[in-house]
Amino acid sequence: MKRILNIVMMLIVLLVAFIATQNVNKFFELTVWGTVGVNEVSYNLSFLNLLLGIFFAGFVAGASWVGSYFFLLQEKFKEYKRKLELTTVKAESGNSRVDVLQAKIEVLEKALKSALEKNSG
Repeated sequence: MKRILNIVMMLIVLLVAFIATQNVNKFFELTVWGTVGVNEVSYNLSFLNLLLGIFFAGFVAGASWVGSYFFLLQEKFKEYKRKLELTTVKAESGNSRVDVLQAKIEVLEKALKSALEKNSG
């Protein structure tokens, strides 16, 4: 799936580049503000500039969207890492408690054996 998405992305980039090169000398008038003839603000833009501007705006929007998702995943990964470390520390603590109890049992067994040997002998 990832490979298909990469191929589609490359085809879109190539298509935009092809259309942009075919329309280098095409111009149009863009009215930004006001009505025709009164307080009119208009720009004479080339189709190439418009196409590249839209492409760049889409790229920035996509990068922002993916970036926010990336930082969200990074935060979740840090939480998971902390949780894993806590679990590991608790497991190590439990293992050390078991080791201490086993050592105490061995000491008590030896003491019991030596006490039984003294009483029987």
